[in-house]
Amino acid sequence: MKNLDKLIAQEKENLKIHEYAFMKAHEVIFSQEARRLCEKNACGMYGTSWACPPAVGTVEECQKRCAAYDNAFIFSSVSQLKKKYDIAGWREARIVHESITEKTAQIFRAEFPKALILSAEGCTLCSHCTYPENLCRFPQRMFPATEGYGIMVLQQAPYCHLQYNNGPNTVTYFSMIFF
Repeated sequence: MKNLDKLIAQEKENLKIHEYAFMKAHEVIFSQEARRLCEKNACGMYGTSWACPPAVGTVEECQKRCAAYDNAFIFSSVSQLKKKYDIAGWREARIVHESITEKTAQIFRAEFPKALILSAEGCTLCSHCTYPENLCRFPQRMFPATEGYGIMVLQQAPYCHLQYNNGPNTVTYFSMIFF
């Protein structure tokens, strides 16, 4: 893991990672509260994607899946917005974050091919997801939602000494990798 930490430190700027932390997988904070936000369809993705509940399974199933790994890596990206409620800016920032997640996933999968990659607010790869009629078209590039897994990022970030809120007119997105 020391080599991986060194590689991430070297590539942080190129990847456009804002902050990151390594931890043991058992230190990840799971909560039914995170899932309840999904069930209220706060982001509009509930029941529409393989990356979101209910397709990802129960919080208990997700927690068990994560517990099969020894380590976890959490990272964020931050984007400036034109104004507080810049919906187009949020969307653009999320697409950028997904690209950062995909590049970071490649680094981890080079050493840990079965790494579990989680990202922000579900998948954006396809204009229309095949869920639930057909299997995912891009299972290696589809990253389930961190909060959809029941991970309480609002608590996890400060636990890992990462900023959850990076100031006015910014949006911060988080991803996690279990390896």
